[in-house]
Order: sequence, then C-alpha cells, then structure tokens
Amino acid sequence: MKYGKMSKYIYGLAFAMAFLCACRGEDGSCSLSFQQLKVEKTVPLDSSEHSPACRVIIEADEINDTTRAARNMNRTIAFHLFGGMHRSFASTADSFCLTYAEQYRRNLTDLYKADRQSGINSSWYDYKYRIATEHKDGLNGYLCYLIHKVKYEGGARDYREEQCLNFDTETGELVKLEDVLPPASLALLPSLLADELLKTYGCRNREELQDKGILRLTDIYIPLNYELGKEGITFIYNADEIAAYEVGAIRLTLLYSRLETHTK
Repeated sequence: MKYGKMSKYIYGLAFAMAFLCACRGEDGSCSLSFQQLKVEKTVPLDSSEHSPACRVIIEADEINDTTRAARNMNRTIAFHLFGGMHRSFASTADSFCLTYAEQYRRNLTDLYKADRQSGINSSWYDYKYRIATEHKDGLNGYLCYLIHKVKYEGGARDYREEQCLNFDTETGELVKLEDVLPPASLALLPSLLADELLKTYGCRNREELQDKGILRLTDIYIPLNYELGKEGITFIYNADEIAAYEVGAIRLTLLYSRLETHTK
C-alpha cells in the first residue's frame, strides 16, 4: 500500500549487538542473545502540505535463537506486542504498523475533512504509538521481559502501559505466581501489598490513600502483571487500575525475605 510523499519508513535490525541474559543451567553459563528490531513509520492523514500524521515507533528485542523455547518466547512476545505472530518477528511488526496506519486514516479522514471545511484546526489528529522493550535476569534464571507502550490518540493525555512477561528459558513458557510461591505465601500477598502501598505513599490508613487518589474505587488485589526479580517480586499497577490517572503507575516490590515461607 502506498502513502503520500511525507510518509517515511525506517526499518532496521541490529544484529551486531548481542545482549546476554542469564538462564538456568547446571554451571549457570547458559545465555540468550537478542537482536533489536527498530521500526519507525510516519503516515500523513491526507495529501495536504500540513496534514496531521500518525507516527509509530517500535524498538523491540527479539530472542536470536532457533530452539523451541526461543520460538515459544518470541511468539508470546509478538502476541503481547502486536497481537499475533506471522512469518517472522519483523514481518509481524511491519504488518502491525500498516494496519494501525490504515485504521488511523479510515477512522479520521472524514472527520478531519469536515473540521477543515469548518475552519477548525485541531492538534489531536496527530497520533503517536511507541513500543519499547527491555529485559532483565530474574529469579531462578528466569527472563523478565518488560514492554513499555505509550499511545496518544487524541484527547487531553496519552495512555501509558507497562507489562512484564516472565519466562522459563528452558521451556519458553510463562511463569505463574503459583509456580514460584507456595499457597501459604500466596495467601499473604494481599496484606503485604496493602502494607507496602501504605509505606510507599507515607500513609497510615486507607482514608489517607484515598485522599491521594488511591484505592478509591477498588480494593488492593494481586495483579497478573508482575516482575519476578532476583531479590523480590515487583507487582505492577498501571495508571487508572488502583489509582487516579494522575498518580501514574504504581510498582510495589515485596522481597522474598518478607514472605513467611520460602520460594519454591
């Protein structure tokens, strides 16, 4: 599909630079290498000289290996980044950009044309979607793969989301909390998270938290979004999940030493 001359597409794979991430092995020497996919695409809404545009920027790490575990992890990563996996990581990213740009034009072209005819010039037609990733060593040699998304689609503010995928590098499968913590420790989590939340925001009770825009509409809960770090588990609540948007994302870390029972 062709776009106007203002459209630009920058696409590259950084094969030369490998990042090492520890994984489980008898001697602890096992490693994963990564290659970074970089994609940038800007598509104007129409052919006018000062047309608003949709900009998509992707900087995502792909596991550079052909093992079954690596393929499993890349498929899962692609699903959470782009909604699925096609022939390759790169072609999936390309398809994602094209689909997003097509939806942008399809949804906004007529609205923008009507506004221009009425003499209205609004900056909210400039859309932006940025995806970036990072990876860390985790508990038991697990891979902690973090996804950061920033999206602006009109309105007064952008939307930000952080997600962590925790992989068993031997199987390529996602690691669940119950794979790491025994039932006794899982049962402690709500109260420990509540205590950590109070401590983080310098509050003595829920009323003081609510004064700061936290836990007004929900009780504390165990999120499905967490990072199984080497020293503790960081539970991630994105903006608007347990607090007002203005509070931002909330990250609560519980050290394994605080849990009453040991990790598995």
